[in-house]
Amino acid sequence: MTCAKIHVIVDTGPKSDDQERAEGAAQLRNLLLQQGAEEVRLQRDGDVPTGTKAGDGIVLGAMLVTLAPHAFSAVVSTIQAWSARASGRSVEIVEGGRSLTASGLSEQEQRELIEDFRRRTGPPEDGETSNGGA
Repeated sequence: MTCAKIHVIVDTGPKSDDQERAEGAAQLRNLLLQQGAEEVRLQRDGDVPTGTKAGDGIVLGAMLVTLAPHAFSAVVSTIQAWSARASGRSVEIVEGGRSLTASGLSEQEQRELIEDFRRRTGPPEDGETSNGGA
């Protein structure tokens, strides 16, 4: 099974500082790992979409998430739930040249995002195994 990578950019609100953004990203990172993400790493300068805020070589609030297609639904749900927990929070998901802000996503928008992702990543057909059918 092919793993996919998505960029996740955390915004903890207009009144938050760099420390709050870093803490929010760390909190979301832990939640994503609990929900089946293969790897979640902080992103470095030059490794992120345009418009993110950098500091000391690490882009504040930006992570690269590696996940199997079957975990995408749980990851998006976790991101949306995290962003809804506090006023002003939002999370931008960048995948395949497409950007979406996961703040106030409707259930339909979330479902469409997941279906589109699954079509593009090509989940295994029935009868295939996760190691390529071997």
